[in-house]
Amino acid sequence: MQRSIQQLVAVFILLTAIAWWITGRVAVSHSVREFFLGEEETSTQPESSPGDQEKALIEKALTDLPPPPSNHSPEVAGLLSRLKEIEDIPAILVNAVKRDCDTPKDQTPTPWSEAELEALRNYQAKFQEAWEPFLSGPQPDWEHFPDSALLFRSSGLFLMNDYHDNFAYALHQPGRPSTEENANDFLLRLIRQTTTLGTLRFGGISGWGMSDSVFLVRALAHEIFPKSQYCFPPESENPELLLRWAPSPPTIQTLRNGLKTDHAVFLRAAEYLDSLPGNIPPSMALTHLLGDKRDAEWFVSHLENPTSTRDLASAIRLGAEQISLLEQKTYLSGPAWRQWATGNPEGGLCLALRGSLDGMKKFETTQMEYQVALAFLKASAAYRTTGIEGMRTIPDPAKPGSFLAVTNSTNGITISSAYQKETGKNSSFSFKPETAP
Repeated sequence: MQRSIQQLVAVFILLTAIAWWITGRVAVSHSVREFFLGEEETSTQPESSPGDQEKALIEKALTDLPPPPSNHSPEVAGLLSRLKEIEDIPAILVNAVKRDCDTPKDQTPTPWSEAELEALRNYQAKFQEAWEPFLSGPQPDWEHFPDSALLFRSSGLFLMNDYHDNFAYALHQPGRPSTEENANDFLLRLIRQTTTLGTLRFGGISGWGMSDSVFLVRALAHEIFPKSQYCFPPESENPELLLRWAPSPPTIQTLRNGLKTDHAVFLRAAEYLDSLPGNIPPSMALTHLLGDKRDAEWFVSHLENPTSTRDLASAIRLGAEQISLLEQKTYLSGPAWRQWATGNPEGGLCLALRGSLDGMKKFETTQMEYQVALAFLKASAAYRTTGIEGMRTIPDPAKPGSFLAVTNSTNGITISSAYQKETGKNSSFSFKPETAP
């Protein structure tokens, strides 16, 4: 049976593949990754070109600079402190992971001993304990702590890397330990804490390209929730486990708050870049700030390669000014919003913002698709307790005052919504209750 955690890992971990190197700004991130992935996979990234004497001098100047600002929210500061405390890896795990890494890819690794499994479980328990206050506490005030927002966005939700390398180490790989307990909770609770992390989307599938609120709920709606493993009692996953922690559907206020965070992050970045010596190349300066070379180089290229760090800061500051104009659009009426979003919303935007509005343009579509996905989950939960009749009591978000349509035939049970992702085709989901996944 395809497990729900596999779907979660596919959406989040694979999409962050190109953002998988974490800098020393979060020491535990680098330490844990080096341990769980092995030295070969965490070796230094190749330089884009051999460094000459001038480049070496500039890089030395960068290392001599003070670290980027880190005025973190209490929630993030506490999280980083707790993660720092568990960066020392027990020797028994070091040896077990090295054995896995040394096993040729065409061979099955030696099964873990009970002592090794116990050591892994104990370390994962510490990892969960370190995250628990962050996951269960209030959402960080991302707008007023842009350093925290910048940290989470610029490293592709760095916690996802730690999650994959630690909490879900070697999940479902033959011959390796499989740990699933609390995995869904971890990821869904994490998303709940980052819904206002940002609204603008940059860089394809880099950190900035998969951490805005609309992308996150769109991924959930498309890849996680409407899956058959939630519709086959008693063997299937219990949809209540997802519904318990599912983030609320995004609203215009979600977009507005995310834009406020984006504005604060842009201003913070421009301020820091302006403080650097003028001879630092823009890509190096931005890498020093973001801690992610790929994201930094993407931004510099997107801004058509400004010749100096001062020019880079000016371009980002102009972007901040125009983010305020985008925020004003969130106060439009529904019809006016749709006219703006489907027209030419990027008209007149500076380079810093061009191409960043996918989340805003797809907001209403994503909002509805997510609500329909949640409704299907609720119908699946109702089927477990009251059968088909219970499914028919679930409201259809696409047609206020109506309920999901449920049909039962020899081919199975079909639930459908009035929402049409494709013209003339209602969104639906079918399953055969007598068939185990």
